[in-house]
Amino acid sequence: HANTCSVQDFMRLSKIGCEGILAVAGPEGGFRCPESIWDHFRRLHHIDVPRVRSVGLKCLLALGAHPVGLPETDVDRFLEGLPKILLDYGAAAIGEVGLEHAGALEEYVFSSQLEIAAEMDMVVVVHTPRKNKARVTERIIRLLQDSRLKCWRVLLDHLDAELTPRVLQLGAWVGLSIHPAKLGPKDAAEIIDQNGADRIVLNTDMGANPSYLFGVSATMQVLGEMGVDAGSICSVVKDNLCNFLGLD
Repeated sequence: HANTCSVQDFMRLSKIGCEGILAVAGPEGGFRCPESIWDHFRRLHHIDVPRVRSVGLKCLLALGAHPVGLPETDVDRFLEGLPKILLDYGAAAIGEVGLEHAGALEEYVFSSQLEIAAEMDMVVVVHTPRKNKARVTERIIRLLQDSRLKCWRVLLDHLDAELTPRVLQLGAWVGLSIHPAKLGPKDAAEIIDQNGADRIVLNTDMGANPSYLFGVSATMQVLGEMGVDAGSICSVVKDNLCNFLGLD
């Protein structure tokens, strides 16, 4: 969530070897209308991407309506305008979208964005909640299976040890967030050690709340200490994300 990070954060990441980031739309809340959330996207594209790139990092965008930041009115107008925004801003993915409480409006907006992704042949980054994670994630999976979008075009983020095998079996991608409220480096390293590196992507989910700036690099160190080979480590911190996004 680059809009809540400082240039100093980006500089520190660059100094420890980070090559680039995927900046995703976030759970800002308080979006009264489509114009409000479009202004959030505009800020990411016009202000935050240049801030990231100013220190030598690459920056890609994922744009979409987060379930905690849905527009309060005119949801259909927002959805109708989303494809043009994605094209105009050159988004690499739709996200961060998903479910928080799995209410009717959340499910409608999520399913609609999956259909937009299928129509535009885009990949999707999906939020899973902290509370009732297993139940809500199963609902996400059901909606995904009911959509036209192929599972391999979707990354389910903020997963844990219980849900990782389920999502891998589904054929989707797994996001492990190294974050004070989610997983620690050792937790994530153990999940990778148990499930392998294929289709797993490490991330920090950096945002306005307390975060772990060096969470990915700390997990790399733990993986190395566990004897995980360098190729697998490179996969979960870089190559898998590039493959998911269709980058060379």
